[in-house]
Amino acid sequence: MTNPESMRLNRFLARSGRGARRSVEEAVRGGLVTINGMLVKNPGVIVKPGDVVRWDSERVSIPLPFAAVMNKPVGVETTMKAGEGRTVRDLAEGMPSGVSPVGRLDVRTGGLLLWSNDGDLTYRLTHPKWGVEREYLLILHTPAGPGELDRIRRGSYIAPGQFSKPASVVKTGGNNRLRLVLTTGRNREVRRLCAVCGLNLAGLERVGYGPVQLRDLPRGAWRPLNPGETEALYGVVGLKP
Repeated sequence: MTNPESMRLNRFLARSGRGARRSVEEAVRGGLVTINGMLVKNPGVIVKPGDVVRWDSERVSIPLPFAAVMNKPVGVETTMKAGEGRTVRDLAEGMPSGVSPVGRLDVRTGGLLLWSNDGDLTYRLTHPKWGVEREYLLILHTPAGPGELDRIRRGSYIAPGQFSKPASVVKTGGNNRLRLVLTTGRNREVRRLCAVCGLNLAGLERVGYGPVQLRDLPRGAWRPLNPGETEALYGVVGLKP
């Protein structure tokens, strides 16, 4: 589909799947974008319905929104680059072009990985400003004692200037299993927090992201979000699909 409404160029490019706001703004300032044949270097100019936007001579349009959830296996890297090991790209067969993962899960962490072709949605879901909840299942080698539970609930510095405090931590399905909710998505945040709080992880799974739950999706499989999930996911960051 073409541009359905007037909007700033940076938002138009993000929604077209060309990247997050910051990266597309750099591309505009670098001279990669034209509107109706005219070079544009201001990412804040307005794109109107009917305008022809080109990115490095290739016409750009906003696709129909697509969002999906995948159950990423442990040992699979969250990257779209072809590599020597297994990547989520290998598991994304059948998804439309322009779709990419929303954030990352480290190679040792399995579970819920969102996908989208909307750069604006991806930006808001991953930016700490929006405080979107991520829910994790922690499997421990040994049960957490009262001291460890109290410490992780209070939060801790996981790096200089980086304080991590879960929104909630509860026991689930036994003494060696915890459900932890964060509203930030720093690199390996759960693992670093557990390490400083004295919790020895045997396994880590993400089971929820905002309103989307992993539920019974088989390992290595993906499914498109249903209309209700899509609307709720956009709604949690103040957007409409």
